[in-house]
Amino acid sequence: MIHPIVMAGGRGERFWPYSNSEHPKQLLPLVTRKTMIEDTLDNIRHFQKSAGASKKGPVRLIIGKNLEKPVKKLLGKRPGVEVVAEPMGRNTAAAVALACRLIQRVDPQGVMLVLTADHAIAPPASFAQAMRAATSVASEGNALVTFGIRPDRPEVGFGYIETDGGERKVEGLPSFAVKRFVEKPDKTTAQGYVESGRFFWNSGMFAWRVDYLWEQFRKHQPGIAKVFEAAGDLNPKSSAFAKKLAKIYKTVPEISIDNGIMEKAEAIRVVVPAFSWDDIGSWSALDRLHGADAEGNRLVGQCLALDAKGNTLFTDSGLVAAFGVSDLLIVQTGGVTLVLPKDKAPRIKEMVKLVQQTAKLKRFL
Repeated sequence: MIHPIVMAGGRGERFWPYSNSEHPKQLLPLVTRKTMIEDTLDNIRHFQKSAGASKKGPVRLIIGKNLEKPVKKLLGKRPGVEVVAEPMGRNTAAAVALACRLIQRVDPQGVMLVLTADHAIAPPASFAQAMRAATSVASEGNALVTFGIRPDRPEVGFGYIETDGGERKVEGLPSFAVKRFVEKPDKTTAQGYVESGRFFWNSGMFAWRVDYLWEQFRKHQPGIAKVFEAAGDLNPKSSAFAKKLAKIYKTVPEISIDNGIMEKAEAIRVVVPAFSWDDIGSWSALDRLHGADAEGNRLVGQCLALDAKGNTLFTDSGLVAAFGVSDLLIVQTGGVTLVLPKDKAPRIKEMVKLVQQTAKLKRFL
């Protein structure tokens, strides 16, 4: 069976003040009128229908403990969805290892899809096509599979995947052998990657057979593998589950699945989807998701711009009006107004930290 895993943790800092620790971006309607978690689940449902009932495994949401109540409130008792709360953040390798062990106990050779709840992906039919292609390759049990996005600009905020030939078509989509993963490059290097045609953005989404993945954990992250194996059976419905998980998470290292497994594994293939994709990583993503007026302003909510150029205005209540200013990000929500030059958006965590250090302002986090 195919088991989708959705990683939906986060502290809600990069979209502050609209997001916060209890309502990070995954729980906000940033792309459509639904929350990003709901958009992700809708895409998965579309894929499951196209893959057939015999391959339909449950969807598991791996979330932080701080999100357990709001996520369960949002989703209610949605059929086929299991919410699993991590006791503390340990980066993505621990989350993937946990999901792997949960699947192994019920489907030892099942195929895991690893997705995130903060990507804008459309249309659903192209998402389903890509998932079918990746799970088809993964089901062979001799390679880890990742999704590489064909770059349309020299983006310095994403990691890249370099391919090494070996192209084959799967479900009508190209698939390549992976040569290496590279970290976020500078502008000149990124431009070279785009022009070469051999590099793709690292989407952070994966597919693999759980028995093959666990072999990679034993080989490349033996400490993580031993801790999980020593815990024995991990049954989310057991009264001992939370206690076992807390004990595991106190000892596992904090490392990403990219650094811990993908950059070390020998057999990796990349599938190149046909869908449109965007990593909704910060406020700057709004510039790619929303059209601009004649002066380059992007207005989300009740906003007005006069004699203004290149601004991004956002409000979910009241009115935001910009007059005679340029290249600003202005956000109004929840009793907070944030104003900053757009090129300072990547540093928004510094403002969040300042609010955290000011006792009388903590209620705005």
